[in-house]
Amino acid sequence: MDSRKINEQYKKIAENLIATEPELAYIRNSSARIAYLESGFAKKKGKDIIVNGQCEKVQTKNQWAINYDFTITLFLPNIKYFTEDQIRILLFHELLHVGIEYEDDGSEKYYIRPHDLEDFKIIIDKYGTSWNRT
Repeated sequence: MDSRKINEQYKKIAENLIATEPELAYIRNSSARIAYLESGFAKKKGKDIIVNGQCEKVQTKNQWAINYDFTITLFLPNIKYFTEDQIRILLFHELLHVGIEYEDDGSEKYYIRPHDLEDFKIIIDKYGTSWNRT
C-alpha cells in the first residue's frame, strides 16, 4: 500500500528552488499551494521504468480533504541512494510540471505541464545527462 506523508526537507529545498530559479518564477508569483510528500512505495510504470518522483494536480473535489493545489511525491525506495543535489534536481524537474494559466478575471487555473523537450533541455543544460546516476 502506498503511504505518503509530508516531508519538510523536500519543502525547504523546493521553496529555495522556487525563490531562486528563474524558470520557476511563475510559481513564485502565483498562489499555488504545493504539498511535498515522500512515499515508501517503489513506483514503476510497467515492468521496467522506475518513477523517482511525480507531480499531481489535486482535483477540486478532493480539496476539502487535501488543502493543496498540487502534490509532489518522491518515491523513497527509488531514490534511496540519491545525494541531496540529485534530490534537488528531481524536485526542480517535478516543479516544472506545475502549470498555471491566468483567466481573464486574473484568477489562476492549474494543470500539469507535460514533459516536453524544453523541460528536458533545461535539466540537461543545468545538470547534464547523468544527474540521476548514483
